[in-house]
Amino acid sequence: METVDIKNLDWNLLWQQEKNKKTWKSKNAADWDKKAVSFAKRTSTSIYIDRFLKLLKPRQEWSILDAGCGPGTLALPLASRVRRVTGLDFSRKMLAILKQKADEKSLRNITICHGSWEDDWQALNIVPHDVAIASRSLAVPDLKAALVKLCTHARKKIVITDRVKHGPFDPDAFAAIGRPLTTGPDYIYTLNLLYQMGYLPSVDYIELEKELYYPDAGEAMESYRWMFRGLDDREKKLLKNYVQSVTTMNEDGSITLHRSRAPIWAFISWNP
Repeated sequence: METVDIKNLDWNLLWQQEKNKKTWKSKNAADWDKKAVSFAKRTSTSIYIDRFLKLLKPRQEWSILDAGCGPGTLALPLASRVRRVTGLDFSRKMLAILKQKADEKSLRNITICHGSWEDDWQALNIVPHDVAIASRSLAVPDLKAALVKLCTHARKKIVITDRVKHGPFDPDAFAAIGRPLTTGPDYIYTLNLLYQMGYLPSVDYIELEKELYYPDAGEAMESYRWMFRGLDDREKKLLKNYVQSVTTMNEDGSITLHRSRAPIWAFISWNP
């Protein structure tokens, strides 16, 4: 058996090769614009937020750059805990939701910036912050370039969260409708790439709940429909049957969804 010298492995190339095998392709800005309202609703009450913040331990004097901030899932709760936050995203609709919620909460220390990972951040007037975070937002063409960008825009700390195995996807749902699921590279590629780049990252894990609660069956169904593109009538019926098989109705008419496994995210942090 041929031995492999780990020092000779190109972890960025391996990440890209594995990414190309994905059955679920990353969304572009127009896709996220369409999903903005439902995504904001789905993520605003997740225990992910509280668990992320407990691991981050934000300090009042910090400035934070939130790359791929979405509708403000973290930027909004961070704004009341740190000196200032810059939210960067390539979806204008996501940023519009962030602005609306910031105004509603009278948060005046959030700067909103429209831009992508591929843009020239200097041209967008994004300056180094104390801390740079990328929470579940590293759907990028070049992982190493994104990590370098974060490092050059953080003075004290960088934090990212990356999938562990299937992440938010439910393999049982894919099996139920007869579709393959290949989710691409998970956090272990990122970890090895960071080590190869000369960093010593720390890793914690955010495990989400196995049971989810919805006001009705329609919202429970919506929580699964986002995982699939181009469902035909047969697949829609199969997915509906699957969701019904893993849900129970409560006395008040609400729905409890019982997942067979809890999604896990790797919380990776390091110093620039």
